[in-house]
Amino acid sequence: MERFTVVTREDEVSLSLGKKIADQLTEQSKVFDNENPEIVISVGGDGTMLHALHQRMHQIESVHFVGIHTGTLGFFTDYEEKEVEQLLEDLISGNPSTEEVQLLEVRRYNGERFESLYAINEARVENIIKTQRIEVFIDDEYLETFRGNGLCVSTQIGSTAYNRSLRGAVLLPSIRAMQLTEVAGIHHKLSRSLSTSLVVPESHVIRFESKSYNDSILCFDHLHVSLDGVDAIEFRLCKKAARFARYRPTSFIKRLNNLY
Repeated sequence: MERFTVVTREDEVSLSLGKKIADQLTEQSKVFDNENPEIVISVGGDGTMLHALHQRMHQIESVHFVGIHTGTLGFFTDYEEKEVEQLLEDLISGNPSTEEVQLLEVRRYNGERFESLYAINEARVENIIKTQRIEVFIDDEYLETFRGNGLCVSTQIGSTAYNRSLRGAVLLPSIRAMQLTEVAGIHHKLSRSLSTSLVVPESHVIRFESKSYNDSILCFDHLHVSLDGVDAIEFRLCKKAARFARYRPTSFIKRLNNLY
């Protein structure tokens, strides 16, 4: 891969390391190309990688991503700060494998019209001001009426992120599915919902309907948008995928073990 760019977390260590990587790759005749890179190098933590992925969403299927960890969490990264020389050697002469991570498509509907957004980890509807009422459908079949703060839909890789904090299950990579998990659900004899996570295979569509999403927000990874004027939201795993360059593949179990 000849053309590269670097995305760094805004701290002294990451900025210095990012400059070192860019300078040394340029010295080895690699081309710094922020417009049309072949590989994006993330220097920081998982938040930095998510920022890099969303920054390149318009060209997500034509670039690869690799990360070096200087942050607080490095589930997406393959290298630690002290391994920068190994990263440089791999970038200069290595032959990586490609790991594809399926994206979650989220459609915000206003009548028949919709806008598509994309997430790597999860998307969730939350209302911290008042109880949110959501009717949940799987493939147009009614499942439940939820009342509470919100609902989270995560991908397989996102099952290790916010979903895990909600006591959702962690899914292995071979399980191509979404996971629906409640956020502070209200449960009593007048308000009943599943109250546990539901794993939904990739061929299905999850749909939320509500009489009012006013004051609610749709969070997708580290981003968010208003839901004012929206009457339905759909979630599906799509054909779009993020591509990670794995110069030294690390098993999912090892990555999971390193989380705690």
